[in-house]
Order: sequence, then C-alpha cells, then structure tokens
Amino acid sequence: MYNGDIDRFIWRRRVVVGLLALGVAAAPAGCTTAATKSGDAPVAGAASPSTVPAKHFGPASFGKLTITMTEKDALATGELQTSPVSTVLGKNVYSFVGGPKPDPKQMAADDKTEKAVEKADAGTDQSAAGSAKAAEAYADSAQRIVERLESYLDAGGASFRGGALHSIAAPKDAATEAGIKRGSTLAELKAACAGKGLKSSSKTAYELPVAGHAGWTILFELKDDTVKYMSIGKAG
Repeated sequence: MYNGDIDRFIWRRRVVVGLLALGVAAAPAGCTTAATKSGDAPVAGAASPSTVPAKHFGPASFGKLTITMTEKDALATGELQTSPVSTVLGKNVYSFVGGPKPDPKQMAADDKTEKAVEKADAGTDQSAAGSAKAAEAYADSAQRIVERLESYLDAGGASFRGGALHSIAAPKDAATEAGIKRGSTLAELKAACAGKGLKSSSKTAYELPVAGHAGWTILFELKDDTVKYMSIGKAG
C-alpha cells in the first residue's frame, strides 16, 4: 500500500475517496540530528551509547528491517509477525511483533470483495442488476482499502510486493534520529529537515528522498500541522 497504488486502484474502480498517501521514504540520517542540551557532556567511564544501536526510523531502515531486504530476509529478522494481516492488491502486509494479529475471517472477506471487483472489471454483466453489483463491489473495495491503509499506518509494519520490501510504516513510539515522531509539529519537522530536501507532496504531507535509493522517500503525514503518520516507501 503506497500512494501510487491507492490512486491507481481507486481510479480504476471509479470511486472518489480521500486517501492518505503511504509508503514513502526517508531523509538523510533522519534529517539533522537533535541538538545536545547545553552543558551536557560524556561521563568518564560511561558506556558509549553507540554500543547499543538506536532504533531510529529512517532514513532507509527501522530496527533490523532495511529497504533492500527480501520478504524472506525481513521475516528472518524477527521484527515482524510470521503471517501477513493482509494479502490483497498484490501485497503481503505484516504487523510488527506485538502488533495486530491476522484476522482470517476479515482476510477471507477482503479476498471475496476483490474477486467481485475482478468480475465487475470484466464487464460481462451489463444488466441493471449487474451494474448495481459492480458499483457495490467498487464501493466496498474502496472502503476496505482506506480501512486497511489507516490500520497499517496506525499500527506500523511492513509491506512486500513480489517478494521485495515495498514500504515500512512507523509504529506509534518510533522517532527519527532528529527526534521527529507522531505529535511533532510541522515547525519542528521543517527545522529538523532544513536543507535536506523536505518538500510538500500534498496539503497534508511532506516527504524527503532517501539518499542513494532512487524513488524511495520518507513520508510525514499531517493532521492540524502535527505529524500523524510516518512511512518509508517507494512509488510504483
């Protein structure tokens, strides 16, 4: 799930739905590093903070997950649950360990909805009843796309297409190296990423390119000038 996928599927199904963009990618080193508090200094004999790698979100990874990983390698890290929570629209979507578990009943219902959409796309039934069923299938599918997307962004996780990592959504407690997280203000985001290529991608979203990974960005989605979601992903 990523903004290119959302636009493509919703346009094809002729349903107008306002969707949040997903899966975009990362700023160089998570934008600028947060400033050290005045007067802070290393304590003699203290263990170096670098001995325990920080689990920062971005620029091209989160925890043990990296954007160059295959689905098989990502699952082997132990960061994700072993079974996907969604398997429709060409992607396998996984929650982080401790996150939402797969709901077989809902997954079966989603699969049934997508099969109804495929039938509607084929256009074999041009009757009034057939058109009504097609419209219902398109609407149901669009609604579930929105619901799955919001659930994915809210809980955090990773999505894969064709065995390759496609996006990483930040869980609630994740933060960039500069300290940008859910609840950070737009002013704080702009200050942290000044001169790093931050740009507005919509009225409610900003994104940064991931250095060395063409097409990948980190997406900061806003509500009332406050960061609501963060995700790393690739268009297309």
